[in-house]
Amino acid sequence: MKHIVTGIDMKKIDDYTIQHVGIPSLVLMERAALSVARTIQKNENNQKSVLIVAGTGNNGADGLAIGRMLYLWGYDTCIYILGDIKKAGSQFQTQFNIVQNLGIEIVEAFTNRDIIVDAMFGVGLSRDITGVYADVIHQMNRSKNTIYAVDIPSGIDADTGKVCGVAVCADYTVTFGCHKIGTVFYPGTEYCGIITVEDIGYSDEVIKNQIKTIKYVTEEDYRWIPPRPNYSNKGTFGKLLIIAGSKEISGAAVLCALAAFRVGAGLVRIFTHEDNREIIARLLPEAMINTYSTEKFDKKSLEACLHWCDVVAVGPGLSIGTVQRMIVEQVIDSKIPAVIDADGINNMAEDARLLHKLHRKVIITPHLGEMSRLIRVPVSEISQNLITYAQKVNYQYGVCCILKDARTVISTQRDTFVNLTGNSGMATAGSGDVLTGIVAGLIGIGTDLEHAAVLAPLIHGMAGDLAAEKMPKQSIMATDIIEALKEIF
Repeated sequence: MKHIVTGIDMKKIDDYTIQHVGIPSLVLMERAALSVARTIQKNENNQKSVLIVAGTGNNGADGLAIGRMLYLWGYDTCIYILGDIKKAGSQFQTQFNIVQNLGIEIVEAFTNRDIIVDAMFGVGLSRDITGVYADVIHQMNRSKNTIYAVDIPSGIDADTGKVCGVAVCADYTVTFGCHKIGTVFYPGTEYCGIITVEDIGYSDEVIKNQIKTIKYVTEEDYRWIPPRPNYSNKGTFGKLLIIAGSKEISGAAVLCALAAFRVGAGLVRIFTHEDNREIIARLLPEAMINTYSTEKFDKKSLEACLHWCDVVAVGPGLSIGTVQRMIVEQVIDSKIPAVIDADGINNMAEDARLLHKLHRKVIITPHLGEMSRLIRVPVSEISQNLITYAQKVNYQYGVCCILKDARTVISTQRDTFVNLTGNSGMATAGSGDVLTGIVAGLIGIGTDLEHAAVLAPLIHGMAGDLAAEKMPKQSIMATDIIEALKEIF
């Protein structure tokens, strides 16, 4: 697990490291500058020219140090400073004196160079950018040269990812210590280009102790998935019940079940509308099938299926109605670990009584529209406050919430996570059904419920990213994501 912080929190970490750990501010600055300079050196040969665009704050001081390092490595480097140097802080003055002593050229206006380093504003920006700063950002964006942003592109609010009037469109962003909210969430992340997070000397213990950070998982956290023992049988890897599909909708059940099989589920039983039996049996002979009729629904048939399974997923393609609400209620009342998606959530939105029956063995996986119906809050409001609303549902109803968007937020009893994998090609029919199958499948093979909730979006997104390497994003289908799961594992 790694951390995501706000700009305010990063300032606290910085101050604590300087004042209590005892690492001097200039040492942190030198390490930050070196990490950017090395990134540039790795990507660009020293026959290219460089323009450092620097403000007069600490971000600008980083920029001056970067310029000095590149100059000493043979890059044709010049520096353009915006703001009153006389009013700059001591660290900027120190770096400025070094630059002058080395004879690095200081230019009076924006100059086109092969490489532009954006060091105007750091993570403390909270107001709209106007005047000469806005003009320079427009010039930088129009230049079509390669832009490297220092810590965060100037004009992006580090606490939200919002654009403060205008922002630098960077090709690369080197951010220090931790990802910032602004480098992770849209639209800010789109302005960052390729992001690298560089360790410049902040202790992980300091980060954890100073603030309650948002987190993200990486491939290292696959260790949460239990090993697959050689001495085993199909029952060892979970008995998964998928309640999905309705009249004329059979695909959701198939996609969900396929995804569960691909993550290792041993046995999958599909409980679906009677009209779907033939087509599902033909498409997925590996699954067992039980059916129901909406005209004469038999609760005992579902009860038998629930008694059989270790984990249940309910909702994909289920439709909305009295019988469907009875099904969702029966699932919740069973106290079996459950993943509730799509129409499972929509049926709860129709009957608030079901919400109050939720418990800690439930994971819900709403997209913004489903979340809006569930909590009666406009989509526009939720989209601007994904973390807040995912946490609110978690706190209020005790469930894990996987709130799906371009950046999916997962709120568990332990922590809140943001998933950093995936791409726009995954915005396609059935993609959510695949995610539901992955979550349920992971629980089925023995992964802790909360860990499954966090790992599933990572795996889902990685599979989508792998698919995008092989085809245009607009061509990706849900089945392509499922196929990529084989390679992920």
